[in-house]
Amino acid sequence: MFQRKKKSLDLDEILDGCLKKRSSAQKHLYERFYGFAKSIALRYASSSDEVQEMMNDGFLKIFSKLELYDRNQSFEAWFKTVMVRTCIDYYRKNHSRVGMVDIDDLHYLSYDDNLLAKLSAEEILDLMKHLPPSYRAVFSLFIVEGYSHAEIGKMLGINEGTSRSNLSKARVKMQELIKRYSSDINNYRNVI
Repeated sequence: MFQRKKKSLDLDEILDGCLKKRSSAQKHLYERFYGFAKSIALRYASSSDEVQEMMNDGFLKIFSKLELYDRNQSFEAWFKTVMVRTCIDYYRKNHSRVGMVDIDDLHYLSYDDNLLAKLSAEEILDLMKHLPPSYRAVFSLFIVEGYSHAEIGKMLGINEGTSRSNLSKARVKMQELIKRYSSDINNYRNVI
């Protein structure tokens, strides 16, 4: 039995439909960018419930602010900016000031970024979930998104030194998590 192949809408058609508040177009946009939105939210969320909340908030903002999108620019870049800002807003509302440490309170901590190279992106995202929210936010914004400490400070309402401190502590914590994870994997392999 032959099935008719669904006509694939191009992005401009979908965006036009969304601007006209057509639910079918919104559904197409949601389905098309679901994975992208989830990959962003996973870097900031502590749980699957938080991921879903961040994604829902992000898509709501995207649908309600779509008229602000300049079609001469990349939609993916605009979408990512809206999602990252939504995740930061969620963080500030739900995790603000939790576990922030000033750089002056930081003692020398060592870390080895080469440990990260040994893991897949999915494994790193899973380990990032174990970071305290303040560390995870700074780690994601600096390492993944490429923001400066000054920009992160403004976004999170912290000073630049605190951003640097939290990044340093996040790296150390990630190293500990990676070592523990690698050890667990090696122990499992030895049992088999």
